[in-house]
Amino acid sequence: MKNKKVTMQMIADRLGVSKVAVHKALNNQPYVSKELKDKIIQAADEMGYRKTKPVKANLNRLAFIVPVRFFLEDEHFYRNIFYYINNLAHQNNIHLALFIVSLNDETEVNLPESLTASAFDGLFLAGEIKDKYNEKIAKLKIPTLFIDFYKPNMNFDCVISDNFLNGFNATNYLIERGHERIGFLGDFTQTSSISDRYFGYQKALVTHNLDINTNWHLVNNNTETGVYTLDIDLPDPLPDAFVCHCDMAAYFLIQRLTMCGIKVPEDVSVISFDNTKLSESCTPALTSVNISTREIAEKSFQRIIERIKNPHLPPQRIYTASTIIERDSVQNIKNPVHQVKY
Repeated sequence: MKNKKVTMQMIADRLGVSKVAVHKALNNQPYVSKELKDKIIQAADEMGYRKTKPVKANLNRLAFIVPVRFFLEDEHFYRNIFYYINNLAHQNNIHLALFIVSLNDETEVNLPESLTASAFDGLFLAGEIKDKYNEKIAKLKIPTLFIDFYKPNMNFDCVISDNFLNGFNATNYLIERGHERIGFLGDFTQTSSISDRYFGYQKALVTHNLDINTNWHLVNNNTETGVYTLDIDLPDPLPDAFVCHCDMAAYFLIQRLTMCGIKVPEDVSVISFDNTKLSESCTPALTSVNISTREIAEKSFQRIIERIKNPHLPPQRIYTASTIIERDSVQNIKNPVHQVKY
């Protein structure tokens, strides 16, 4: 006599739990306690349950993973990228799950329980996460794309802005307006994007035979938590201008300068990156390098679909275009009469 097929309902009846609980436990999904999950898995083994893997006609689930320090309430860059990708996913009948990784989980390399190869067709890693976390992600064998960062030693697709060129252009913009004593705000060891902007800044100075003064290199955020502070020491003497690694860093720098009676841009000019809404609402309004979150989202979505459908494609580093949006935070020393405000 042929053995009767063991179903999830039979396991549920044996343990006195719901079929939904059994389904979640056997598919490693959240909202089932570890104790109950172990009981269900043990019962399934004892009863001879064999999980049949569904044949997937089309991709239908993607994951978006971002460290919490890049997804704070007042940080809109990665929120905007998620928003645009989510819209594209919705238009294509794809579910996009959001996972915000706490500092503790990132440090301890704790991946979300539901993040398995059977649960997701592909995933986005947004904002630079710790190397060991990346390495554990790689072991899942899920098509993965890095957003706004890259790792030279890891063969993943990535979508980024050309931050080296952006750093060069932002610094050159200041030099063209008569600034020669230029500082940099940001920890270049924090992310590949900040690092590239920093070295682009250095190249611009060297190209124009200007000094690189490390006393003018400041950091005003906690690189672990992402939280910015006003409690920083300003160098004496101050440079004529600062290249700031992002709008939020520039905003806090301007507040700090104002507290010390230093005016922007009359005393110190400031240029930053990302062109977020903060750059418009800041006083003075920030001159900022526009990095299109919509374009990053569109190229990221297109590439992950290509990657899933063609897993053997060589990895690509895909760049997005950038432009400088001029506002009020940079003084034109060479030609102050004709300084344009936007």
